[in-house]
Amino acid sequence: MENRVERTIEGIRDQVTRLSFSALKAIERAMRSLKGKDRELAKQVIRDDNDIDEAYAAIEKECFSVLLLDSPFACDFLFISAALKMITDLERIGDYAADIAEEVTYLPEGTPFDVNDLFVLSDCVIALLKEAVDAFLNSDVEKARSLAKKDDRIDELFIKVRSDVAADLENKSIVPEAGIVAALIAKYLERIADHGVNLGEWVDYALTGEHALS
Repeated sequence: MENRVERTIEGIRDQVTRLSFSALKAIERAMRSLKGKDRELAKQVIRDDNDIDEAYAAIEKECFSVLLLDSPFACDFLFISAALKMITDLERIGDYAADIAEEVTYLPEGTPFDVNDLFVLSDCVIALLKEAVDAFLNSDVEKARSLAKKDDRIDELFIKVRSDVAADLENKSIVPEAGIVAALIAKYLERIADHGVNLGEWVDYALTGEHALS
């Protein structure tokens, strides 16, 4: 019985790992589709979101099965509880990646898109997500707890991008369609970073039983 539960929990850990990399890949590809104005890649990101949703549902089912049927030990209960929260954040990250890709498909072909700080923002967000995944893989509490401070820099960049887009629209150095897309994508990226911070908090909880909101 105990060995079966251990194998199940290890399987859940592997599935969460795969979902983490899928969500990360979705963001990277969505931003690549924006940078290259690649509509086909953007459409693929949108289609692949179904795979993320299906993985989320499968992991959720497995977690509830362990909680309801196997009465896991305290440490395993913490991990399963944290995993349920993590996959919710990862599923939302996948949704935001699809939202970014959808904006790419709305951008009229040939529309100039020169919002450099938006790509600086996305690089910072992707870096934060990679650290969150690394904290999970390596059970690194300190790295998990460091994400909130890194998010402060992302919030500053988000405000700058939003202000720059408003100024560019006012002086007509950017077309309205590009300005709207840039503003929406910046907001999506800011929300993705928030979910990345959440991931770190749930890693902390799984390892220590403590949570930032408690």
